[in-house]
Amino acid sequence: MISKQNINFFEKIIGKKNIYSDPGDCWSYGYDNSKFHELPEAVLFPKDKNQLKNIVEYCYKKKINIAPRGRGTGNTGGSVPLNKCIVISFERMDKIIKIDIKNHIAIVQPGVINKNLQDILNKKKFFWAPDPSSWAYSTVGGNIANNSAGPRAIKYGTPRENILGLEFISGKGEIHRTGVTTTKGVVGLDITRLLIGSEGILGIITEATLKIIPKINKIITIEICYKNFKDAIDMIIRVMSHEKIFPYSIEFIDSEASELINDLEKDYYPKKSNALLFQFEILDLKDTVSIEKIIKKLDRNSLRMKIAENINEQDKIWKARKSLSPALRKLGEYKVNEDVVVPVANLSTFLKRLKSMSKKYNVKIVNFGHAGNGNIHVNLIYPNEKEKNSTKAKMCLDEIFNLVLSLDGTLSGEHGIGIIKKDYIGKEIPKETLKLMKKIKDQFDPKNILNPGKSI
Repeated sequence: MISKQNINFFEKIIGKKNIYSDPGDCWSYGYDNSKFHELPEAVLFPKDKNQLKNIVEYCYKKKINIAPRGRGTGNTGGSVPLNKCIVISFERMDKIIKIDIKNHIAIVQPGVINKNLQDILNKKKFFWAPDPSSWAYSTVGGNIANNSAGPRAIKYGTPRENILGLEFISGKGEIHRTGVTTTKGVVGLDITRLLIGSEGILGIITEATLKIIPKINKIITIEICYKNFKDAIDMIIRVMSHEKIFPYSIEFIDSEASELINDLEKDYYPKKSNALLFQFEILDLKDTVSIEKIIKKLDRNSLRMKIAENINEQDKIWKARKSLSPALRKLGEYKVNEDVVVPVANLSTFLKRLKSMSKKYNVKIVNFGHAGNGNIHVNLIYPNEKEKNSTKAKMCLDEIFNLVLSLDGTLSGEHGIGIIKKDYIGKEIPKETLKLMKKIKDQFDPKNILNPGKSI
């Protein structure tokens, strides 16, 4: 474990109450939603950037590894403290520093919970666009580290499109500021976008300047069920190609996923149907009539179309979609959850091939996700841990990744690389480009103390 001398130094910086060094206290800070676990050497809870700067400077001198942590909601092991790391937890750096409605910006510390920020912005009739499914308990810093988005990314983009500037501390303990507070700015290199999605390997974020957006008056929610996924995907393409409408979100649920929901809520969906959930923002009732007419005209071969008449019906439709992750546990505790992306036009081919793989490897595969972006959560369900870690399971995953890349896709849409996908990154990124990325990492973090063993 970490030396008493080091603990004494950290106590001088942040106080004894802001440090855990007993293994029993540290244990719960050693894992995330990936189920990987490593015991931290210690857990530190800084309250501001100056405390954090002093901590990182000391760690650089002593070569103490650091794992930054939001609330541990990640799925790929990005915050797991490998290589004898101390954990820097941001749960006490949770201040909303400024909300500037006139200039459409909010400035926050990294430990702010996404939902807490949204609740405050909502009172001012504004919102921040990124809405990952973990938004009720994930942090803004964690969302930034993984570039985590959600259903409305189809219209508003990911954190990369909704962050104007960052303040961060490099691996040497230096404070840097990047970006602007305006919606335009081209002075210097775009280090802001480089930091977003870097999973804490380049710098530790201390402050973020977010672009906030005025709320639209009303949202239309339409749920449509199809007998086969090709009809469902074709409908997505027709909607996305229409010149008069643009969706706020499009969610896809395959037949296996719809059966799971039917187990929770009897006969919610028609038997063995593939479901789509469309949402559109509108300004007035005329838009409602127009969008409903267009959707009905574009529809072909649907089993059922449901247009939510009020907020309660909207909530019921979304409740079904959000019940999927916990419902998967009914199929087995041992799950591999991959979030891959393919071009929307290639989704039918992708889903068809996944069905073939399910039979080939004798594994249950359940698919759902943000179909408007082609971002599908592929869930492989195994009866026990031995099967999950078997050679056959690895062969299946390898074939899925090869399929994604052959369809011009990418191996991760919003969950990051972390530990789980690190061995596969070379499939997507050429060797020379990876070398360049590692050289960039060396400039930000010369001693490789920031989240070692992750991402690239």
